[in-house]
Amino acid sequence: IQSHVVYGAAGNSAAVFPMRRLGANVWPLNTVQFSNHTQYGAWEGLPTPDEQISLLVDGIKQRGVLDKCDAVLSGYLGSADQGTRVLEVVREVKAANPDAKYCCDPVMGHPAKGCIVPEGVQSFFAEDAVAEADLMCPNVLELGVMAGGNPESVAECVEAARELIARGPGVILVKHLAHAGRNPEEHFEMLLVTVDEAHHVATPLLPFDRPPVGTGDLTTGMFLVKLLHGLAPEACLAHTAAAYHAVMKATMDAGEYELQLVAAQDQIAVPKRRFEVSAV
Repeated sequence: IQSHVVYGAAGNSAAVFPMRRLGANVWPLNTVQFSNHTQYGAWEGLPTPDEQISLLVDGIKQRGVLDKCDAVLSGYLGSADQGTRVLEVVREVKAANPDAKYCCDPVMGHPAKGCIVPEGVQSFFAEDAVAEADLMCPNVLELGVMAGGNPESVAECVEAARELIARGPGVILVKHLAHAGRNPEEHFEMLLVTVDEAHHVATPLLPFDRPPVGTGDLTTGMFLVKLLHGLAPEACLAHTAAAYHAVMKATMDAGEYELQLVAAQDQIAVPKRRFEVSAV
């Protein structure tokens, strides 16, 4: 349940194809449909009316298939009311399948650009979503907003993630450590935290003049699928980092701004280059 663009890769347009390529049957529900992502500065399209989120899920429920849903993934929300609708969906799915997981990607902004969502959305993620999510995938900015701080190191990120874990989710994937990483000038770093373990991985930071959009949507979707396949969380992190790097490398090699998901599809499934995951 997140945004969609007709051209390019952001929201569901960045997540659905990779998730399917990894073997998941995805039911995309789009919260907006835009011509392209907003970083171009101009776009066309409209948000999905809030009530339609509930109506679409009601229609799926009438088909008698909600018990086949193993997880709900939510991403960008345009309003706190959309968040309330998402949690209603999560409860419906879990009533039909008690083993289903809720993966929340609390999209609020970028470490270099600050928050871009209304205050109500920030508080929804920090309070309501944290209480109900099984898995959360913030970047370092979003982690700080939800934990009530500004983590500046890997150790502080682990501490902040554990503060969230104490309030609900069992797994936190910090999908972009940015300035809090060990070597942010040269590496793109991710951190995985559970109640009693933490793991770190770094991939080479590629020199894009204009970094692609949608990388967080991509990594969250891939990590969730590998988790649903039964892999240990650190193995999910290893695959996600390797596949992420393969997509970025394919994008750079093509000289493109938009993520080259189709070109990288084989390495999304089976990455050629792997990166060391280390315990923290």
